[in-house]
Amino acid sequence: MRRDSERGVLRLAELYAPIAAELDRAQAILADELISDQAFISDLCHHVRQFHGKLLRPALLLLSARAVGDLRPEHAVLAAVVEFVHSATLVHDDVLDEADTRRRAATVNRLWGNERAVLLGDFLYSHAFHLCSSLSTPLAARLVGQTAVTVCEGEMMQVANRGNLALTEAEYLDIIGRKTAALTETCCRLGALYAEADEATVARLGTYGHSLGLAFQVVDDLLQAGQ
Repeated sequence: MRRDSERGVLRLAELYAPIAAELDRAQAILADELISDQAFISDLCHHVRQFHGKLLRPALLLLSARAVGDLRPEHAVLAAVVEFVHSATLVHDDVLDEADTRRRAATVNRLWGNERAVLLGDFLYSHAFHLCSSLSTPLAARLVGQTAVTVCEGEMMQVANRGNLALTEAEYLDIIGRKTAALTETCCRLGALYAEADEATVARLGTYGHSLGLAFQVVDDLLQAGQ
């Protein structure tokens, strides 16, 4: 098992090699944004940084840009934006699911309670839009804002259908298409848009990102069901 895991990590490092410098810059932006003069907020932010994991969404954005054009300074900012949005959804998800652990660490809600967890999620969303405001055009803010709306719709649909054994395949795909695939689609679109790709290319990459998000969530749900 360990060898397979090591090979997986090596493979991921190889995939990320063309964007390594920009990914490092994105992580530096994340760290800078999470500095607070309030000690308890800094503690919360330090804890949530453990959830960044493989940085799949920032990597998707940067790789999409690299695939169709040149990487620009805005791409590192955008990579941080999508990771903030993703982190916010994880914190809020743990509250909804009453989860105790995430990636082998205690969740924010377990350690500090639901109130602080909800506020931390809001705090992370706010940082995403604060970073969007630093860009030269409002394009990212509009797209990220619409994506956040779609993700919230998906989460509310999931809560409304909890325990619904009559849920159809189409309804399930609609839910995960909103709560998970919408963000991976936006990652690919933003990367291409800020690399000045044409509309058709942006749309194709968006379709790829959406399909990848669906596949990711289906596999995750199957793994959860098997536990």
